[in-house]
Amino acid sequence: MTRIDQLISPQVHIHGEVVPEAAEYAVEKFVAALHHAPGPVLRASLNLDAAAPGDRVDAHVDINGAGVHVHGIGSTMQEATDVMQERLRTRLHRLRRRPRQGPAAPPVTICRAVASAG
Repeated sequence: MTRIDQLISPQVHIHGEVVPEAAEYAVEKFVAALHHAPGPVLRASLNLDAAAPGDRVDAHVDINGAGVHVHGIGSTMQEATDVMQERLRTRLHRLRRRPRQGPAAPPVTICRAVASAG
């Protein structure tokens, strides 16, 4: 497994009443999941929303140009964070297995013109 050690600090946006311990826990779990990224993390943001029905954690990541978004909803912020982390790790492992989605490009053929000797 490739481990990317140079991570950027995620931007954290908080909505509603989120205790500092829950925010620290969410950032810690988010950064731990990003260690499974198959390439450099160019941008990372985390939204903690306690104002929504149920607690919600959204993660947005740009991994070498590929955008990844996951979310977790739970009865507590910790539960929502754990769901988000598991989904992010799964998505990052899938991205590692299939770096290019879609059909393979057709093979390139090179044609040379042959001059006939007359």
